[in-house]
Amino acid sequence: MTLQNGLPWILRARQEGWAVGAFNANTLEQAQAIVLAAQAENAPAILQVSHRALTYIGSGSEIQGLKYIAAIGKVAAESVAVPIALHLDHGTESEVLQAIALGFSSVMFDGDDLSYDENVSITKRLCETARSNGVCMEAELGEVPKPDGRAYDEAAIALTQPDEAVQFVEATGIDTFAVALGSVHGLKTKQISLDLDRLKTIRERVPVPLVLHGSSGVSDKDIEQGIAIGLCKVNVATQLSQAFTKAVREVLNRDDGVVDPRKYLDPGRDAQMEAVRERIRFFGASGKAR
Repeated sequence: MTLQNGLPWILRARQEGWAVGAFNANTLEQAQAIVLAAQAENAPAILQVSHRALTYIGSGSEIQGLKYIAAIGKVAAESVAVPIALHLDHGTESEVLQAIALGFSSVMFDGDDLSYDENVSITKRLCETARSNGVCMEAELGEVPKPDGRAYDEAAIALTQPDEAVQFVEATGIDTFAVALGSVHGLKTKQISLDLDRLKTIRERVPVPLVLHGSSGVSDKDIEQGIAIGLCKVNVATQLSQAFTKAVREVLNRDDGVVDPRKYLDPGRDAQMEAVRERIRFFGASGKAR
């Protein structure tokens, strides 16, 4: 299939009480694993790439990274018979515009470092451009930290405020809204509990679909309850990279004479595919590609 705008599935997921999985890729093998998993589960899925992944894929150039992943995403989507969206995660204003021009079907603008008024102004402008090009537009209010292995202060995390969320969504016109409920990017163990009461309040007052970032560090019980309350897009990254890297490490530890990258990247791809399949089933998205 060609790349799809994921908003119709996300809206359907909200109505039916499940969630669309949005899975990060840093390599060709990881992108393949995501779409193959979606095909195996007969599920819609979102292939997404982060700002930092763009730098890696483009050998230091974000624009080259966008060009690479745009081409990979298009071929990956065409290789399966289930709907796939290609999403830019945590993009800058320039990256969002470039992604739209290159054929991404979904984008997220990260205005975390801006004042509220500037964030609203840029997000609204980008939303208008995205909508005119048939692209799903996501934005975030609050903070899902990216500690990069450093200690973080849970008490200092800026959670999404319901009143501000209502104003932000109305002012910008975004399609999906990422909420900060206490999750943290990059955690390797499931140690976080979400502020589910806050989620209930936001869900009651905000009309657009809600997105969870940093799910790899959140307990499955809280993710399950969050989906029941109204989360309908769940991002997964670290959990997948762990599965990929573990499989690669096992091959290299077993035989230190291996030099052909295909000998260890293939098991890595297979392991990540199984990890994605498990998350798709857990989110309730299996069989929903219709």
